Amino acid sequence: MDKIMITIGRQFGSGGREIGKKIARELEIPYYDKELLAVAAKESGLALDFLQDMDEKHPHSLLYSLCVGRPNLVLGNCNISVERMASKAQREAVLHVAGQGSCVIVGRGADYILRNETRLFRVFVSAGMDFRIQRVVKRDGITEDEARDRIRSMDKARSAYYNFNTEQKWGAAQNYDLCLNVSQWGTDGSVELILRALRQVYLDLC
Repeated sequence: MDKIMITIGRQFGSGGREIGKKIARELEIPYYDKELLAVAAKESGLALDFLQDMDEKHPHSLLYSLCVGRPNLVLGNCNISVERMASKAQREAVLHVAGQGSCVIVGRGADYILRNETRLFRVFVSAGMDFRIQRVVKRDGITEDEARDRIRSMDKARSAYYNFNTEQKWGAAQNYDLCLNVSQWGTDGSVELILRALRQVYLDLC
C-alpha cells in the first residue's frame, strides 16, 4: 500500500476518535490524536502539560499569565506568544508523523497542514446534539445539561482554533473530501462509509 494520510475533523461528542481508531486498525496504520502532544513535546522541548493546556484552544482565550508565570516555556521572554509556540509545535508534530508514513490524524488542523500531500483524504464528522449529549453523558458521567454546555464550549474552542490557524472555516464542506453525520449512520456505519470511499479513490487499499 502506498502512503495515505487520513485526517478527521470532528464535532465534540460525535465519535471522531473512535471512528479514527477503527479506520487505523482496519488499514493497519498508526493513529494519532492526543498522541500528537507527546510528539510535539519531544520535538519542541516544550512541557507536555503546557501543550495539553493549550490543545486546540483559541489563542485569545489564553491568559497572558501563562507566559509570565512559566518563563521557562517561552525561552526567557514573551516576544513569541505562547499560543503560537504551542500551535507551531503541534504543526511540526503533524508533519513529523506524516513524514514517517501512512497514518490517521484526528484534529489539530491536520487537513490544512497536510494540504500538499499527494494522497490525503480529509473527513469531517458531525452528529445531532441529542446524539452527542447521550454519548458525552455516558462517557463522562455528567448530566445532560453539563454535557450540552461542554459540547458547546468544546465546539467553540475547536472552531476558533481551526479558523485562526488555517484561515479556513471549521466544518465547511469545501475543506473536506467527505462529511458524515454519525447520528444518521452510526459509528460502525460511518467507518464502513469512509473505508468504502477510500477504497473507491485509492484502489491499492482494496
